Amino acid sequence: TWGANRDARLIKISYEWGNVPPIAKISAYKTAGREPLPLAFFSAGSADPEGDDLSFEWRIHPGDRVFAKTPDANLTLEQPGNYVVELRAIDAQGGIGSANLPVVVGNTPPEVRFVEPQSGDFFTPGQPLRYKISVRDLEDGDSEQFDELFEGRTFLRARFTAGDGAAEKVEPGLALMKQSDCFNCHAHEQRIVGPPLLEIADRYRAQPEALESSVERVIKGSSGQWGEVPMLPHPTVHPDQIRMMVRYIYALEPGQNTANVVRGLFGQITPPADPKLREAILEASYTDQGRPPAAPLAAAFTVQLRSRKLEAEFADEKHGLRVLGNFLGAIDHGHYARFAAVHLGNTASVTFRVASAGQGGAIELRAGSVDGPLLASTTVQPTGGWDKWVELTAPFTPEPGRRRDVYVVFKNPGQGGLMNLDWLRFNESAE
Repeated sequence: TWGANRDARLIKISYEWGNVPPIAKISAYKTAGREPLPLAFFSAGSADPEGDDLSFEWRIHPGDRVFAKTPDANLTLEQPGNYVVELRAIDAQGGIGSANLPVVVGNTPPEVRFVEPQSGDFFTPGQPLRYKISVRDLEDGDSEQFDELFEGRTFLRARFTAGDGAAEKVEPGLALMKQSDCFNCHAHEQRIVGPPLLEIADRYRAQPEALESSVERVIKGSSGQWGEVPMLPHPTVHPDQIRMMVRYIYALEPGQNTANVVRGLFGQITPPADPKLREAILEASYTDQGRPPAAPLAAAFTVQLRSRKLEAEFADEKHGLRVLGNFLGAIDHGHYARFAAVHLGNTASVTFRVASAGQGGAIELRAGSVDGPLLASTTVQPTGGWDKWVELTAPFTPEPGRRRDVYVVFKNPGQGGLMNLDWLRFNESAE
């Protein structure tokens, strides 16, 4: 049906009557490894919106062979190569929902980790941040021994945010792809089972007339376009949604998805000089060389860093006190806030931004618990108002190489309404 919205623009609303297809979900303990490869698959999470009982079919591609009709299934693949396992969930009315997982036999996924930094470590906007990545792969070896081999296939991606909980702006086509199973088989610049998205864009970017045929291939499935492993059909995804996804892919340009991306096992990157930044998310990834006919496999590892300036209201745990807008208040004796896994080295002092129209009191930083080792302390005198902020700096006792929970403990025995805390900052050098 067609109708008009409040802005008098025409919008199309689609209604589908009758049976709603089931939702199929598939999971597995393992989807890649050396041959022979025993596999166990599970349909947990599959359901029918109308509550019908479901029957199941497990299929292996290429070949479209049914190997089980039970909710969960086992399969051993003897020959190396690239496969797709499909689960079909079928309701009593004949409605079918499907899901799939790529399987690679003959190649083992690599293992990626950060030597430095570690999750919870500090970064400073505008100042260089060092990193070192370690990779191990059963077929390729160890990056410590074959660094030249691994250098060119290792990437670091960095993202810096204000960490204010605001929703990240994502192009609608990309958002739909993340909700689907697209990234099971495709990556932006690396081959998994299907071709890289950028390679698809390079083929069709200047061919707008190819849009509808691409949409049809996604809906009905296809084979022989990019290799021996077929793309399975997606009949339950609405064509308008697929068009949005395909348009997103066609619009990709080289380098578009590589902002804040560097190549190599070690080096440094410099965050933007924006004092509002609170979080840095670093992702290390490696794509192995494959073991023909088994396709290359990629693995990634992510760490989340924090600015040296910690906003008090974002503490990992708050006991007794309350969040009042963008600071902590209603603080009585014995209340505390906890920040998880703080790096305790390379800090000489801590600065607190506080205000008090009440009793004032002491702030103590404790390691590991509310009565753990004392890292720093300062005394807060009444400042003349709850919005009269001052900054107080106290020496810090570092614990090099340690990462521990830090407790901000407030003390003034028998007293309440001690102070407000806006933020605390771990300073690299004494002020």
